[in-house]
Formats: sequence, structure tokens, C-alpha cells
Amino acid sequence: MESFLDMTLDRNLYIGVPVGAFLCSLFLLFCFFNTMKSRTVRSLRAVLTSCLVWTGGAILMRLQVFPGIRFWHNFALFGLLVIPVFMYAFLFAFLEITEHDALIYIYGVLTTALVLGNAWSGAILPAPEVMTRADGTYVYMYHATSGIWVLTVLEVSVLVYATYLAHCKIGGDLQLRKKLQPLLLGTLFVLMGNLLCLIPGSVFPYDMLGGVGMAVCMVYIMYKQYLFDFSYRVTVGAVYFLAVVVASLPLVILSHNLENVLGSLERAVTQKLLIYIVLQCAWTVLVVAFARKRLEDILNQKLKHMLEGLRKFQDRAASILNRKELFANMHDILDDAIPGWESRIFEKNINDDGYHEVVQSGHIPLGEDEVERVCGIVEQEETKETPEIALLKYDNMVCGFVYMERLRESKLNYREADCIRQMANIASGSLKNIDAYEKVYQVSIHDELTGLYNRSYCGVYLRRDGALGEERGFLYMDMDNFKLYNDLYGEQTGDRILQWCAKRFLDNVENGEVFRVGSNEFLVSVPETGKDALVELAEKLTRAVQENATNKPQVMQPITFSVGVAWYPGLAADALELFQQSKRAAFYAKRNGKDRIQVYEGGINEESQDKETGYEQVAPTVYALVAAIDAKDSFTFQHSTNVSQYAVLLAQKLGLSRNDIQTVKVAGLLHDIGKIGIPESILKKAGKLTNEEYEIMKSHVEKSIEMIHYLPNMNYVIPAVVSHHERYDGKGYPRGIKGEEIPFLGRILAVCDSFDAMISKRAYKEPLSVEYAMGELEKNKGTQFDPEVADAFIELIKEGKVPL
Repeated sequence: MESFLDMTLDRNLYIGVPVGAFLCSLFLLFCFFNTMKSRTVRSLRAVLTSCLVWTGGAILMRLQVFPGIRFWHNFALFGLLVIPVFMYAFLFAFLEITEHDALIYIYGVLTTALVLGNAWSGAILPAPEVMTRADGTYVYMYHATSGIWVLTVLEVSVLVYATYLAHCKIGGDLQLRKKLQPLLLGTLFVLMGNLLCLIPGSVFPYDMLGGVGMAVCMVYIMYKQYLFDFSYRVTVGAVYFLAVVVASLPLVILSHNLENVLGSLERAVTQKLLIYIVLQCAWTVLVVAFARKRLEDILNQKLKHMLEGLRKFQDRAASILNRKELFANMHDILDDAIPGWESRIFEKNINDDGYHEVVQSGHIPLGEDEVERVCGIVEQEETKETPEIALLKYDNMVCGFVYMERLRESKLNYREADCIRQMANIASGSLKNIDAYEKVYQVSIHDELTGLYNRSYCGVYLRRDGALGEERGFLYMDMDNFKLYNDLYGEQTGDRILQWCAKRFLDNVENGEVFRVGSNEFLVSVPETGKDALVELAEKLTRAVQENATNKPQVMQPITFSVGVAWYPGLAADALELFQQSKRAAFYAKRNGKDRIQVYEGGINEESQDKETGYEQVAPTVYALVAAIDAKDSFTFQHSTNVSQYAVLLAQKLGLSRNDIQTVKVAGLLHDIGKIGIPESILKKAGKLTNEEYEIMKSHVEKSIEMIHYLPNMNYVIPAVVSHHERYDGKGYPRGIKGEEIPFLGRILAVCDSFDAMISKRAYKEPLSVEYAMGELEKNKGTQFDPEVADAFIELIKEGKVPL
């Protein structure tokens, strides 16, 4: 066999061109040798592999290597014919064309059949004729048969069809079209090179030159069109290519010596021996590569598992705002990621005098001796030499550490130690966020003045414990006469009183929570049940305020509280209801004289009794106000009394509850008290009011509401009073509401007020007859009055039950 070095470098262009094409294809294949296993890359590898088969077969044919020219000719022909198949597959994968895939397999089977048929008969393209030139070199001349043109048409049709499908898929994407054009050009180079070899008398290896053109187009695509990552691919390809070159150097350098050693053997035996050596080397490389790949897969699987655990912890830690939850997640993920070791997490003590283990549920704490040893290493800052320990620190302060306890004889490798350190770093950042969150959270739930839990957090507390699964008692403590302290001594003294009282409550409530729920109101929640225990605690707290003079603000008046007591299990169904019960009891305590403790007893008539009692307390004030109006406008007092009487009769006729009857009675008396703020010139005007005067008169409704607000416990009459001038058709005032939007008691007052106004004497008119007034009520049903209410009142008049 001729020297390989001589044949490639000694003016032998005929073997040099195929070798160049082979090396170009080999380099490109190496560029994609170590990359992701996507469908696109697999198809491109197949294209480059078929180019290697084609060019490699051509080289071995020209070297006349065993088993002969015919074998390597058909071997190269097979590689050439499958290039369009894999190019077809590459385009489909790159452009994500899903239809027409079956044609790839059909053409692949057909190509294989043609190659096998040609190998058997040589009917398509027989092996080339070997010709010896004058200088002793060999050239190869092809003699095409008619079958080659059938094969050429088939190849061209496949390329044209694939190009057409790609064109349809790309559409108007000019950038993508520009990137893929060099690929089509490279394929045409291969086709034209092979067709030139079929010209009679042609011996130059144009086909291999076409392979070089194909390789140049591929490099151009990678470099210029950015179809793939050029720098990375070329780096990978260069490394593998250089490795092959270095590995081949001994064979090239020692080729002359090998010829001398093997010169005594026959040429065929020498070639077989060399082929065996090459194949054995290739087999060895494949086995080693497979073993290395399997080993890498195993190691990468373990690494992937660790990285997955690290990523999972990083994702979770970003949203965790609780130390216990953070440490539990860290413990579980570390134990899963690093088998054979158990994580132990230590946190710095609050008083900064050492560390304590954060023991996870179901785990036994670390032994005292081991804890002392590990803490000693941390305190001496010798953790760099101890990979099983990773510090938890932020802002240059150590707040804890992770210690990996060995469960079996093994050592942490670098990746495992790095995983522990990274997880500790993530936990350190989360601890910083948790500390910042806890500081902000504590500020948000505490009252700035007293340091107690604030009203907002009280709402959260009541909703959180809404089910009340355990015994619970509430004390609602309302400071008496707090406004007096502010008025007499100033707001700063008032603030100091609140702070001082809050301190007394905290000192005397051993097992419970204290909230500031109002300007001078507090709620004490304790796990106590039963009247006696809660009353005893309430007495203890009031005594602490009255009898303890330590740092007490200097005020002459005693500091007292009206206290409401409620408990569960009792009359409350949930925490919110229990809160309302304790608040109502405190209201009763304040109303009944202040400075007392009132236990919530409940009762079905509680609301009615509350309204009746409230009215009894303010009745003298109400009559005094009505009398004051009477002094200003003599018609108003009697009018208010009449409307109240009519409204009670009408409410009874309509079957309303005792509570509603009481409400409409009081509302009738109060509905016009705002007229005390209307000028007498308007109230007593004999003629028609001007538009401006009428607007002033209409304002008596708002003035009535303002005055009612100042009457204790009388707000319940406001809906009826504010709506007694509304019309059923929505044309009334002050809100212009209509129909059933108007409170029912307001609709009752509207009928009674209008009827009495019609039959009574006014400064601007004489009284109208009852019959006329009844006719107006009938006439204005559905427009001014509620039909049901108007009909009921007309029936009362006809029955003679309305005092006239």
C-alpha cells in the first residue's frame, strides 16, 4: 500500500480532494458531537454522517483497500444517495413540518434497494475503471448506464419536493429563507459535482469537490447566518478534531517503518491486517466512549437530583416567611439530595450565648457531646476545613449553621459540599427576608402608642379563631370620661393615661392577649370560661388601674372603666359574635352609671328593651326640643304628636313588630325637629315659598338627622326620619329613592305626615276636609305614596280609628 503521507502531500490532488472533503465533514460532525439530542440536531448529524460515509468510502476506494474497489464504491454510493433523505428530514425538523413524514421512509427504503441492486448487478452505476497514469498514479473513470439518469431524476425530484414544502412553510419570513438558502446551494454543489464525474473521459474528483463546497456552505450558515451557535460549536468541533489528528500522528509518522516491517507480506494480507487494527481501535474507542457515557449518565443523574433539590428549595424559600417552615423544607430536601447523611440545623440563641438545634418532627436531637464539638468548630470559625458544616449568615453575622451527620462510612464529595453551601446561602437570604418581614409585621399588628395589638389585628384574630374550638372569655374595657381628660389636661396627658393603663393590663393578664380596639377601648381575650373567673379578672384589672399609683399620670379625677364580660361556650356562636356581646355589655355598664362590670346575659327582647330604655332616657330631651320648636312655630309640636300617633296606629294595622312600632313612634316625634334651625320668616310665611326659601325648608331633614346623632342611642330612628319626604315614584328628597328602596317605616311616616298637613291649619292655608285628604291619598297611590300603606291608612280612617 502506498504511503499515506506521500499520497496526500506529494502532488496527488486526486486523493487530496477526497481527503479534504472527508476532513471537512468530520470536523462539522464533531461540532455537533456533544450537544442536546433534539430532532433537528439528530437529523443534521445524520446528514453529516452520510457525507462521511460517502467521502470515506471514496477515499478507501481510491486507496484500493480490502475488500476492494467495488465494495467501497457501493459503500460510498449509499452514503451519497441517503444525503437527500436526511436533508429532507433536517428541513422537516427545523421547520417543524409534521405532515409528509412517510415519504422519508419510503425514499429511504427505495434508496437502500437501489444500492443493493447496483451492488449485485452494477446496472445503475458500476465501479469506476482504474487507470494508471505515466507517473504511476491512479485515476478513476466512471462509465454511466441509462439507469443512472433514472436515479438522478429521483434524487432531483426529492430535493425539489423538499424545497417546495420548505418554501410553503417559510412563507414571507425573509430572514429564515436567507438562513436556509446556503443549505440548498451546498446540496446543489454535491449534485453538480457528481454529475460532472459522469461526463465521458472525466477523471477529476468533482464529486469530492462538491462535498467540500457543501462543507463550506455549512460553515457559512453557522458563522454568518447564526443558524446554530457558531463559537460553541466550532470550539467543540476543534477539540474533537484535534484529538483525532493527534491520535493519527503515530500512524502517519511511522507509515514508512510499517511498510518496511510489513513489506515481506502480501499486499492483501497487509491491508487486512491494517483494517483489523483500525477496526479494533475503533471498537475500543466505542466501548470506552459507551462506558464513559454510562458513567457520566449515572453521575449526572445524581448531580441532576441534587440540582433539582437545590432549585426546588430556592423556589420555595423565596415565598417562605416563617423560620420553622424554612428549616423543615431545608431539612427534607437536604436529606433527600444527599443520601447517607442527615441534616442538623442549628439556630443562634436569642440572648446570643450559643446555638440550639431546630429539631424536626419525629427526629431525635443530636447528642450533647456532638453538639458541643460542632458548636466549638463554628465558634472558632474552622468550617472551611469541615465540608459537613455550612454557616447561615447575613450582614456579616452568623445566625446559625447546617451540620451534616454521617449515617454510614462515606465522605462528602465536592459537589455535595457545594450543594450544602449553596443551600445554606439561599437559606441565609431567606432568613434575612424573614427577619425583615417579622419586624414590619410586628409593627403592623401593634398599636404605636400603647404597644398593644391594634384594631386591625384584632379583626384578623377574631376571624382566625372564628370557630372557637376552645374555651374563651372576652373583657371589653371602655374608659370612662376619656374626653374629659383630653379637654382638662391636654391630649399628651390623655396619651400617657392610655399608655399607663395598657401597661397595667399587660402586667396583670398572665395568659391571654390585650388589644386596643378604639381610642379609649380595650379588649382582653383569655382562655377562661365561666362568669366567676372572668368577673374576678375584670375586678383585678380595674383595681390595678384605680389603686396602683406607680408612674400614674397626675390627674385629679379617678381613672375608671366600664367593663363588658362575655364567654364561650355561652350565647355566642363565633368569636365575632362574642366580641359584639362583650361590647354591648360594656355599653350597658356605661349607660347604667359607668365604673362597673356588666355580664352579658342576652335575651330575645334585648334590642327592643334597648330601644325602649334608650327612648325613656332621652324622652325629656325630645319633648324639650319639640317644645322649643313649638315656641318658634306653634304648628310643629302638635303636628309631630299627631304624626307619631297616626304612625303607631298604621304600623299596628300593617302587623309590624313591637320593635318597629316603637321605632316609628319615636321617629314621628323627631321627624321635624330640624325645623328649629329654619328661620321663622320661612316657617311662618303666609304666602307661597320662593324656590330659594323652599330649598332652605327642605334642609330641615338633614338638620333633623344632625340633631338625632347627638341623642344617645337614638340612631335607629334615622332611616325612617330621613326618608319621610321621599316619594314612591322617586321624585322626593333628599335622596330621590323610589319604591321599596325607601325604608318601610319612612313610607308610613310619609302618609301620616301628608295627611296631618292637609287637615291641619297652617299660616299659609286653612285646614282641608278629611274627605279631600282621603281623596288625595287615593289619587296619589303609586306616585307619592306606597299603595299598600295608603290603603291601610284609608281603612283606618273609614273605621273611625284615627283621632281627628
